[in-house]
This record gives sequence, C-alpha cells and structure tokens, in this order.
Amino acid sequence: MNIIVPLNKRLVVELEAKEAMSKGGIVIPETANQKAPTKGRVISISDDSDLNLKVSGGDLVLFSKYAGVEVTVPAAQVGGKDRFLQVIKDEDILAVIR
Repeated sequence: MNIIVPLNKRLVVELEAKEAMSKGGIVIPETANQKAPTKGRVISISDDSDLNLKVSGGDLVLFSKYAGVEVTVPAAQVGGKDRFLQVIKDEDILAVIR
C-alpha cells in the first residue's frame, strides 16, 4: 500500500533509526553525528526517476543528511506504529547498500 506517491523525480524512503549507547549508558541518537549520511529503505519511486533501473522498492540507500522533506505518518493511518518517511530527490541518493 503506497501511503505517499512521489512525483517529479523523487523517492519515498522510510528512515532507519539507529541509536548507539555510550559506555556510561547514555543513548546517543544518530542525529548527534552531523556529518553522517542517513540511510533508509526505499518505499516508492516516481515513474520519471532516473534511478528506476538502479534502485527498486525495498533497497537500503544512503542519502544526504538534510535532503528532502520529513513526513510522519500516524499509526492510525497505517495500523501499528508511526512511520517516519523522507521524500527526497533522486539526485540526493549517494549509494545503494547491497
């Protein structure tokens, strides 16, 4: 089920939240590292995207930290838990993790 359908050479990516724990037991969110790229799973790709031959739904991708627009889809709409999505331009994809 597509919640958001991307247009104009964009992708919808579900963010993969990763938190680390320090030796003292403090939780360090991924957002603490300002230079690190963000990774997530591709949910859908616009039909006119140049990446259609290289990236498909379900692929894990790296993209620029401040790329695109963050969208939170409430649990009431999808059933289960909130989904954190990012709508980004296809040119902001840095790499595919295989």
